[in-house]
Amino acid sequence: MFARFRLAALLLAALLLAALGVLPRYGAGVLRRKLSTLATRYGVRAEVASVRFGLGRVELYGLRIDGQGADPLLYVRRATARVSLLQLLGGNVHVKQLLLEEPAIFVVRGGPADNVTAMLEAYAKRPPAEPGAKKTSIDELKIIGGQLEVRDRKRGAVVVPRLDMTVRPDDRIEIEVENLHAVSRIGASFDVEKLHAETGLSGRKPIGLPLVRVKNGVLMPFTGLRMGAISGEVGPDPASPGRAKIELAGSFGDRTDPLWSARGWIDPLAEQGRLTVAAERFRLGQLKTVMGEKKHAGVVDTKGAEVDVHLEVGYAEKIVDFGGRVHLSGLTIENPRLGPKPVTNVGFDINTKGRVEVAARKVQLEQLKIDYRNVHASLVAKVTNVGKQPAFDAAATIAPVPCQSVLDALPAELTPFLQGFRVTGTFSTDLHAALDLADLDAPVDLGGKVGIEGCRVTAAPSWANADRLSRPFEHTVEYEPGKWMTFAAGPENPDFVPYAEISPHLVNSIMTTEDNGFMKHRGFIPSEFRSALQQNLQRGYFRLGASSITMQMVKNVLLSREKTLSRKLQEMFITWYLEHHLSKQRILEIYFNVIEFGPGIYGIGRAAHHYFGHSARELTPRESAYFSSILPNPKRRYVQFCHASGQVDAKWDNYLKRILRKSHERGRLTDAEFTEAMAEPLKFSRAEAVSERECMAIVKRTTGGPPWPRIN
Repeated sequence: MFARFRLAALLLAALLLAALGVLPRYGAGVLRRKLSTLATRYGVRAEVASVRFGLGRVELYGLRIDGQGADPLLYVRRATARVSLLQLLGGNVHVKQLLLEEPAIFVVRGGPADNVTAMLEAYAKRPPAEPGAKKTSIDELKIIGGQLEVRDRKRGAVVVPRLDMTVRPDDRIEIEVENLHAVSRIGASFDVEKLHAETGLSGRKPIGLPLVRVKNGVLMPFTGLRMGAISGEVGPDPASPGRAKIELAGSFGDRTDPLWSARGWIDPLAEQGRLTVAAERFRLGQLKTVMGEKKHAGVVDTKGAEVDVHLEVGYAEKIVDFGGRVHLSGLTIENPRLGPKPVTNVGFDINTKGRVEVAARKVQLEQLKIDYRNVHASLVAKVTNVGKQPAFDAAATIAPVPCQSVLDALPAELTPFLQGFRVTGTFSTDLHAALDLADLDAPVDLGGKVGIEGCRVTAAPSWANADRLSRPFEHTVEYEPGKWMTFAAGPENPDFVPYAEISPHLVNSIMTTEDNGFMKHRGFIPSEFRSALQQNLQRGYFRLGASSITMQMVKNVLLSREKTLSRKLQEMFITWYLEHHLSKQRILEIYFNVIEFGPGIYGIGRAAHHYFGHSARELTPRESAYFSSILPNPKRRYVQFCHASGQVDAKWDNYLKRILRKSHERGRLTDAEFTEAMAEPLKFSRAEAVSERECMAIVKRTTGGPPWPRIN
């Protein structure tokens, strides 16, 4: 009896030893088949380098899952599942813990390299589980030392070099991230040294709101602004269930001490929230890099600049409302489009209020009040169809203020030629503008008034004084780089032509091409401003101006030809002044006797003899049209005079005919004059002509480039 029992025990031991050798190999095959079945179901490929079994656990080495893209979706160095081997081979599987060590997750969405979209679509279409089907449950999923990279063609990219995560489906999920870098498709970026996130779970579904803690983050919402040292948390508000409390603080540039704070709340279910953003007054000069790594092109000195910001932002029913104030003082800026010198002590106070209707794609600026050097301006605006082809409707006003206060408010660096002017009276402004970028053929609404007519000049610097310009004066010009000449704008100059002796055809032609309403307006052409704005919008760039003849005279006689805001501001003020003190005839007389008509050729008296061999009184309609055609760039367009034939080319001749037609249409040429002018060929005098080669060399020398004329 004992012998039979002993034999049975030996046989059972032998069977167990055999099973321990066979089951792991059999289990590895079963596991690979299950992985293959699961991968096929979701449109991915799965493989594992090796499988090992231990007491109560299964270890997978070199687990790799590939989507349809070229890059692997997941690679795990080692995955350990604490599970019964018999359960794995049999029915329902209960995994006490699934540990993934150093997993690398690489997700691409959009484009030919997309490796996840097909899998997500297959998962969404999976059939419901059949009754009695085998199930797998996991008590805990743990990731140690993971790496994550996500590239989304529509949204941007996220890179996480270190990711640790613990998930207990019936308890909570905790995530620890180090050195996260995220960048949006529009260029905004966020970097954070450490990020912690956690929330409760019930059956794999979140309970309540998550808690997110951030340490040492850097946000660049757009190129030119760096917000650093961001720390704080967003998490459940114990006092208000359903709300998340926001408490963040940070700095600017590379500073680490807190300079701003953001506090408020958000209710995701109710889609409501409110945030207060405050930056207490601090000096920009304390920051080495406010504007990112590259120095901002327009800011050159922030040592004395101070900033103070307080904003309130709310969100409810898909409407964002905002309001607050901004203070800036002591800033120095420099930009070649502003003027030749840095502008110092720039500062202002802004109070604003408005709303953004997200669903309607509409922004309403209900109030924007700007206080700048005792001048108070207000702006209201509405923008519709935001994000597509928006339409704008805006109105701007300046409250009544002494005219001298407005003049004093203009930075001296921008208005050096206005120093010495004294004015009295009251200034105010009421302007409005509306345009629709979706319908650029529709007229641009641009109107209102600039109340400078309420001002009067009581003193002017001697060089710009109207009394000086009403009499003969000397004028100095730089006719070539580094070469200057002075000539008299008066009878003592043999080439001077009084207004009465200038051909009326020339006056009419210049007004046709340069300033149609010259005799009626007071220096400015409101309709031309509208027309220039509309044409610039239709062309897609700003090129056309709206300069009156008076403005051109001021630019050529008193100022310079530099294309800056500084020159334009001064040009407009002096134009207004001279229009009130000089007659239209005197303005035209100065204009025609001072402006340039070719390389070193100043004044119409000299130009008429040079080009046509007779006086300015004798200019014909076609000769007058020629002078109109070259005025935008007389040195470069001098090439027409260079032709050995003594005539303009065919293309330019057609341009002259267009000018003649326009003059005729506007009643400045009679039918007979128009018919004769169209038939009369233009012929240059060759008395002062040089060879074509020498002439072209003059154009190149005086313009600094090849003689290629352009017709507007």
